[in-house]
Amino acid sequence: MNKKIKLYFWIFGIFIGGFLIIKIITLPPYVPKKLVEIPENKTAYEIGKILKQAGVIKNLKWFLYWTNRYNIQKKLKSGIYEFSGRTPLKKVIEKLVKGEIAVVKIVIPEGSNIYDISEILLRANLIKNKDEFIEYAKENKLEGFLFPDTYYFPYNISIEGITQKMWKNFKNVFEQIYDEEITQKNWEEVKKIVTIASIVEKEASLTSERKIIAGIIYKRLSKNIPIASCATVEYALGYRKKRLTNSDLKIKSPYNTYIHKGIPPTPICNPGKDSLIAALNPAKTDYMFFLSRGDGTNYFSKTYSEHLSAIQKYLEEKTISETNHVIK
Repeated sequence: MNKKIKLYFWIFGIFIGGFLIIKIITLPPYVPKKLVEIPENKTAYEIGKILKQAGVIKNLKWFLYWTNRYNIQKKLKSGIYEFSGRTPLKKVIEKLVKGEIAVVKIVIPEGSNIYDISEILLRANLIKNKDEFIEYAKENKLEGFLFPDTYYFPYNISIEGITQKMWKNFKNVFEQIYDEEITQKNWEEVKKIVTIASIVEKEASLTSERKIIAGIIYKRLSKNIPIASCATVEYALGYRKKRLTNSDLKIKSPYNTYIHKGIPPTPICNPGKDSLIAALNPAKTDYMFFLSRGDGTNYFSKTYSEHLSAIQKYLEEKTISETNHVIK
């Protein structure tokens, strides 16, 4: 092999070696799925240090070089970002400039109350304290108006931001079926409808029964007869029970619709669209009573004697002696 060919091999080797070295140096570090928080009002240098400490970038100087070259040091947005695998440096910077913050998907089932929602948010790491959420919801009278749905929230969202999005969702859905904008003038009527819808949501598993139950509730209200809903008693107790006892039904609470006439002070849960529709369009029937069969369906009665017969048929002897389902 002559000297010229050897020289070519050396040059080629140096070129390949240099290329591989550059590749190794610039190869993005591998990170498992990780959330990295970029606080507000941080400089590009401070952000770069956070990313390097988190293992997202390998070289702080390269990060500063590219942000300086494209004059985007002040365009890097705060928030919680998700990184996984090997993310190229330019992609990391692009995510921060676009503000592609991590979001979490949560599902709020129909009939969830503020206590249920606080649990869901806590499990999703969207809130740090359940009591803070519950207190905020109570202070702002949000029970019933946090629409059950699927949501995508950024990790750094505030309690106010969460509830505001859920309230706006409720407002949009309700106004579509109410065919009128919610205002201060009609607020008491809206609240009554939502409160009745919340009871319907808890008492009816089948959509086909919702309007019937809503009709019974309105009829009992018009005749000044207690609604007598077990669901309202459970809300007063603060927990669900398989069987309510006579002492439960005597609990001193404005939510106990066995001893208090009219609707509860607030909704007892956050009803879905079907229950809201039912409360706005109750069925006109001759029924005055409804009784859970225990299989997700209800038995409807026109008279008190018929209701008593239904109790004997659908409730076990032990249940009859321990639970007062009789509505006079």
